[in-house]
Amino acid sequence: MRNFFFVATLFVALASSPVTLQAQKSRVGTGYFKRANQRYAKGDIDGAIADFGIAIMADPTFAMAYNNRGVARERSGDIAGAIADYGKAIEINPRLAEGYANRCRAWLERKDLERAMTDCNEAIRLNPRLAQAYDTRGSIHFDKRELDDAAADYNESIMINPHLAESYSNRGALRRARGDLDGALADYNSALKINPCLANSYNNRGNIWRDKGQLERAISDFDKAIVLEPGLALAYASRGLVRFSQGKSVAAEDDFAQSLKLNASLRPFIEEGIRTVKRQPH
Repeated sequence: MRNFFFVATLFVALASSPVTLQAQKSRVGTGYFKRANQRYAKGDIDGAIADFGIAIMADPTFAMAYNNRGVARERSGDIAGAIADYGKAIEINPRLAEGYANRCRAWLERKDLERAMTDCNEAIRLNPRLAQAYDTRGSIHFDKRELDDAAADYNESIMINPHLAESYSNRGALRRARGDLDGALADYNSALKINPCLANSYNNRGNIWRDKGQLERAISDFDKAIVLEPGLALAYASRGLVRFSQGKSVAAEDDFAQSLKLNASLRPFIEEGIRTVKRQPH
C-alpha cells in the first residue's frame, strides 16, 4: 500500500504548480532520506541504499542523498557505485566538503593515491575543520611512506575531533611502523576506549602484544577481533602465526586455512610470517 500511495501522491502533484510540485518532491525525498539514515544506523545497508534511491528519484537535486548512498554503497563493497554517487553529490553541490572527503577515502581504497590526495586537499580547502579529511590524507601519506606528513595529519585530525577512534588507530599503525610500540599501544587503547567495536584495532593491538612477547594477550585481542568481525581474514592469519610460534601447529593450520578461505591474497603474508618465526631463537 505504501508504494501505491507514494505513486498516487506524485501523480496528483502533476496537476499542481511547479513550486508546489517541487515542495512535495522535497518532502517525500526528505522522508525517505531520514528513514535511510535510520536504517543505515541499524546496519540495514541494503534497506538504506533502497531508501536513498527513492529519495533521489523524488528529488534528483538532493546532494546529501547521493552522498549518503555513496557511504552505504562503500560499506557494502560497491566502491565504483560509491565513487559515482560522491561525484554526483559534488556535481550538484561543488562546495560539499564531505563529498570530496568521502570520495577521497574511496579512491584510497582503490589505491588511486593521486586522485585521493586531490579530493582530500579540496575537502580541507572547503572545510579546514573536517577531521575525516585529515585522517584520510594521513593514510595517503602513510601509503606513500611520507611518515612525517602522515603523523601531522593524524595529529591534526585528533586535535579537531578527539573522539575520532579511527585516527588513533591509524596513528597507532604509523607509530608501530616507526618502532614506537608503547606509543602505538596507547593509541590503540584510546581507539578502543572510544569505540570498543573496532575489530581492526583489536587485531592491530594484538600485533603489538605479539611484538612485545605477550602472546596470550595477543591471542585474546585476535579472538575479540574475530568475534566482532568473523570475516576479518587478517585476524585469523595473525592468530595463526602466534599459535605457530607457541608450537600449536594444528590450531595454527586451522587459522591459516580459514584466513586463506576468506582472503587468498594473504598467503605471502602467512608464509613470510612462518619463515620469520622459524628464524627466531628458541
